[in-house]
Amino acid sequence: MVTKQRILNAFNDLIERNGFDNVTVFDIVRHAGVSRATFYRHFKDKYDVMNYNYSSLVNRHITESGISSMCDLFELLLEEGTKYWKPLVPLFDTEGVNSLYRFIYAYSFETGRNLYEYHDLHVQDEKYASLSEKETFQLKLFAGGAAAVYEEWIKGKFDLNAKEAACSMSDLLPEFLKTDEFNHMLKAMKTGGS
Repeated sequence: MVTKQRILNAFNDLIERNGFDNVTVFDIVRHAGVSRATFYRHFKDKYDVMNYNYSSLVNRHITESGISSMCDLFELLLEEGTKYWKPLVPLFDTEGVNSLYRFIYAYSFETGRNLYEYHDLHVQDEKYASLSEKETFQLKLFAGGAAAVYEEWIKGKFDLNAKEAACSMSDLLPEFLKTDEFNHMLKAMKTGGS
């Protein structure tokens, strides 16, 4: 994990200095002090590093931060986006498999699906079947909207502060993610228990 983190740190340093489009895998491996083979053992390309950067940020906040609500999580992500993601703004305009928007959408949907599953299995003490069509629709709508809002937030298109924006997003979530059940789920997910 230390090597993967070195690659990620090098990536972040380079995109902050040079912009994403001007960074190559060669630059990343040179800056990280690793071989190309080592890089490719951990990542497919620089877009994969970008995606890992976002997912590790979210996971770190969920497992290490003192968040107690989805509003807290969204607030941290918005603050981080403002501070650290400005160099990646052009990637929101990328189409296809390397689209940052597409990755954030897919990651948000999968994270939401995992929360539904965890809720059913551990909180409701039911067998998890799958999302209903209505839940899938709502989750896809939220994931797409969240990705679009995150992009516009990073581009500075809102006058709301991070707390106001985050709580506005949180208000749209299912009730079980806005109650003490969320705290129980989060605590159990952090410790790996039920």
